[in-house]
Amino acid sequence: MLFLLSLASFYVFVSIFSDGAESEARWKIFAVSLVATMLLYSPAGKSPLLSFAIACLAAAVVSLVGLIFWIKVTKLQALKITGSYIGFVFGSSLVIGLIFRAFGVRSA
Repeated sequence: MLFLLSLASFYVFVSIFSDGAESEARWKIFAVSLVATMLLYSPAGKSPLLSFAIACLAAAVVSLVGLIFWIKVTKLQALKITGSYIGFVFGSSLVIGLIFRAFGVRSA
């Protein structure tokens, strides 16, 4: 569920911060969103915090490159979109994790 919410949030942030790019490149936005979200939700390693930090960095790079060079938004818009997206994913993951912990569920 959180995966789909993250996909949708990327599109919402693109539609908020870009100047009409979402109407011309919907499938491109979906592709960049899918790759960035898959990078965020596929970290595996011995250190979960380090894995998440590396995944955030990789998703941010993919998002910035895709937005600037493929979807053709400005650098400032791409930074706003990427920062909002990574912040949203981090915040929602934290809130969902705290909710699950409060109810005694170990993993989400």
